Amino acid sequence: MKLYTRLVLGGFLGLLTLCVSSIVMIFVVIDFVGNSKTWLARAPKEVLGYYLDYLPHILYLILPIAVLLAAVFSIGNLSRHLELVALRSAGVSILRIIAPILLFGAIASGFMYWFVDRVMPDANHRRFEISEPKSQDGESGGDPLEKFNYLYTASDGTILYFDFYTGHRNSGQGITVLKQPKHGDLAMRIDARTLTWEKDHWVLRDGTRRDFSGGKLDAKAFTEMRFPEFKDAPKDLLDDRSYPEEMPVKEIDRRIAILKRSGESSRFLETEKYFRFSSSLVSLFMALIGAAMSVNTIKAGLARNFGIALLITFLYYVALRLGLVMGQNGSLSPLVGAWFGNLLFAPLGFILLWKAARV
Repeated sequence: MKLYTRLVLGGFLGLLTLCVSSIVMIFVVIDFVGNSKTWLARAPKEVLGYYLDYLPHILYLILPIAVLLAAVFSIGNLSRHLELVALRSAGVSILRIIAPILLFGAIASGFMYWFVDRVMPDANHRRFEISEPKSQDGESGGDPLEKFNYLYTASDGTILYFDFYTGHRNSGQGITVLKQPKHGDLAMRIDARTLTWEKDHWVLRDGTRRDFSGGKLDAKAFTEMRFPEFKDAPKDLLDDRSYPEEMPVKEIDRRIAILKRSGESSRFLETEKYFRFSSSLVSLFMALIGAAMSVNTIKAGLARNFGIALLITFLYYVALRLGLVMGQNGSLSPLVGAWFGNLLFAPLGFILLWKAARV
């Protein structure tokens, strides 16, 4: 590694560490003060556990900001001290000078994609469990593992209706099962008192099975009957992870398939899936914008670049959230909505780099 590369990378990483630690500390303090009424009534162990599990999400939010600020100040300092002028006089191009920062941005983007998919979902799930308000009897309100009047479409198209289903016991009450080919008449109906998961299969109890074939009806009452036609596992019916932030991409894909089978809109989850990848690239684009705009700090001034960096950060995040919402509500396709912010601001980085290289 050449001396100037170590100089650029060392300055950048030092500032990045300072920015990350400072912003995380400010974030936690503001959040704690804003929710102090809640946290002062909880055990210190719960509060500590909450913020430890909140830390991955905080890092996900603030890393692009920290990368942008670190790039602005590290390259800005080199420019202000005429070190960029010396390097360029020696024949080193602007792209080669800022290459270590861009490489770090690319590595950080790849890491964040892995981090958001493997670490954040479990941490967010634990965080939501801690922060979920409790009723006086100790029960959580709005239990995601319990549903009344629940309609579910199985992987083979079978429709199941439950008066009540609980994922805690993997059982339902007041069951109606309907099986009908896509282009045909009703083939089967089952009415049962309960449906229960036992080891590796479902069991129906106290009901009647009706099969319709060739205009004839074959009805059989039963007290207990295995239901091998229903191959979906309990986790397919209900899961305690109800927010996309709690789900890895594989789980989001599974939920999308379930929604499509049921004839429901999967736009919200599809947008979230695409946004996982597009949002991970923000660190790369922030590194590009920050480094490119700071090359001419002598003319523009470090304070001015800092102000512009804050403005870009604000506008970038507004564009990201706006695109996400528009993709979720149908104003844009899920793919375009998820990439809306990057499509607006990534060209800005390349334009700034082109202008910096021409100076």
